[in-house]
Amino acid sequence: MIMVLNFFLFRVMPVDPAALMIPRNPDLDTQRIYLENIEKFGLNETLPMQFLIYMKMSFTGDWGTSYIYKLPVLEAMTSALAWTALLLGISSILTFLIGMYLGKVAARRRGKSMDFAITGFGLFFYGMPIFWFAIMLMLIFAVKIPILPSGGYITSGIHPFPLTFSKILDMLMHLVLPCATLVIGAIAGIILIMRNTLVDVLTEDYIATAYAKGLTEKMVMKKHAGPNARLPIVTTIAMDTAFILGGAFQVEWVFGYKGIGWMTIDAIEQSDYPLLQFIFLIGGMAVVFANLFADLALVKLDPRVSIV
Repeated sequence: MIMVLNFFLFRVMPVDPAALMIPRNPDLDTQRIYLENIEKFGLNETLPMQFLIYMKMSFTGDWGTSYIYKLPVLEAMTSALAWTALLLGISSILTFLIGMYLGKVAARRRGKSMDFAITGFGLFFYGMPIFWFAIMLMLIFAVKIPILPSGGYITSGIHPFPLTFSKILDMLMHLVLPCATLVIGAIAGIILIMRNTLVDVLTEDYIATAYAKGLTEKMVMKKHAGPNARLPIVTTIAMDTAFILGGAFQVEWVFGYKGIGWMTIDAIEQSDYPLLQFIFLIGGMAVVFANLFADLALVKLDPRVSIV
């Protein structure tokens, strides 16, 4: 279903990619180049035939040729995939670890100033447009107080490979603002779910029994309350994968971080069908696999859930 929608979604765009690929040079024979582009990219075939060719190429690992970069799609996106994986990997790990910790602190201090501060922090940033927040962070920490780079994934003119300590440090500095934007923008859901679930768990009879046995608060939280409160978080992780991935598109464009998000917006502007189809396919697959992972994890963590 993802592949079918992925194909037809871009065929309804009211543009002619063959015309867009003609160089803007009055000395060239534009009609000849236009016909060559149609032939080269299979745009002269009927729509059903284009779909069959697309399915065949997809299952054989041939994702076509990018209109923009004039390279095979996978080759054109290799670098972008690596940089986006780095950004999303670090952001996701920090989001879930920090969110679960803050939610736990809020639950243990429920009804007190710490609880109000943490939940207020989460709700404040929850409804904030992520692109606007990215711009604000850039203006504060890269313009007004220039302590962090304003964009890119490494200082201009420096090639990331071979890796050295100074290059790794430079890349980490460039990751601070994009990661901070994604983490703060996505952390609210984790905080609120962890906090509310843990508050409910702490009122259960088995928690009172654990205290009656003489267990300390630390042991109760670690052995009884914590594991049960983490179960809804597993599902939330899968749901937030789509949110973080979508937010990364906006963040990458704002910070000029040339990953998948940056290439997506560039490809939309230039109607690069093959590139867009591949990007949306891997995005859809990422969400599907994240939900599959969450379901399998629940089977492992919760004895009440089974595959059969």
